[in-house]
Amino acid sequence: MTWKLLIFILIIKTWRMFTKLIKDKAEQISYSQNELNNIAATLSNLKSIINKEPDFGAPFLGGSYKRATMVKGVSDVDVYFRYSGSGYSQVALAKLKARLMECYPNTTVKQDKPSLLVDFEKIPINITPYKEDSVGNLSIPDNYLQYWKSINFGELENLIIRLRQKNPKFIDLIKILKLWNFNYKKGIKNYEIERKVCNLFLSPFSVSSTLTDLPDWLWTYMSNNGFQAEASKIHSMMLMSTGDYLKSEWAMFINKK
Repeated sequence: MTWKLLIFILIIKTWRMFTKLIKDKAEQISYSQNELNNIAATLSNLKSIINKEPDFGAPFLGGSYKRATMVKGVSDVDVYFRYSGSGYSQVALAKLKARLMECYPNTTVKQDKPSLLVDFEKIPINITPYKEDSVGNLSIPDNYLQYWKSINFGELENLIIRLRQKNPKFIDLIKILKLWNFNYKKGIKNYEIERKVCNLFLSPFSVSSTLTDLPDWLWTYMSNNGFQAEASKIHSMMLMSTGDYLKSEWAMFINKK
């Protein structure tokens, strides 16, 4: 066996191990089916309560829950209720908050912009009112809670569907990036990460192919979004031939230890 062949075999072995480390981490931070069932039951109860309010109805789910890109401890569950009442968007939020505090007296209900954040037994749920006009256009409260701003629900969902069809492992990439963003306090919105990944890998000029995998995608994302130090670190890990050292470096990188 030549030294060139030996190096090639070591690189392939490291690549496969690195891919498995990323995949295993993505599975670790994903919700189990039992946890998802618990979330679904909580949402069902919440819907039954809010639907009894005269100005609210027609709930639907959105965000990372609907797109199946949620990450434990990082993502919220987004649920929207149609508001048919009048007044500023703050009025709608105030009505929602009063109803929730009445029905869940032992649960903290926080007003965010433009939604309410409620923690149901470690399940963070964002509750947002929306308006629908006569032709089906939707809008949610603006950041100042004075007006209603239009929003295009479904656009990102369609992009994620296309991304998953291209390769389901792109969802693992999204989850890993959300965890990295959270641990390093980069301040990027979760939906922005999803959009960046879609724009990058659904582009006709995307460098991804069937021959590439999670390590290369992670490096590509970092390189194309201004995180050169992170890209350099990922590249170094791609070339490490010692399994224990790679595991240690990956753990420190993703967990910031």
